[in-house]
Amino acid sequence: MRETTEIKLHTLTMLSLRPLVRKLRHWWLRRAEEHYLICASVEHARAREAEENEAYYQKRAAMARSAQLWD
Repeated sequence: MRETTEIKLHTLTMLSLRPLVRKLRHWWLRRAEEHYLICASVEHARAREAEENEAYYQKRAAMARSAQLWD
């Protein structure tokens, strides 16, 4: 019985680590891609909000100038 366990342990240690490393690399790259997409989405939302705020204040300033001209 001891010989069979030694053989099994020996065959387990001789297994290639390449599939494990490949899975780890794919997991890491997928995680990095998801993180990048989330960051890009947040930056896009911030830029859109900044443009909306700028347009709002430009419109408000234009209305104030117009009100001063007519008063």
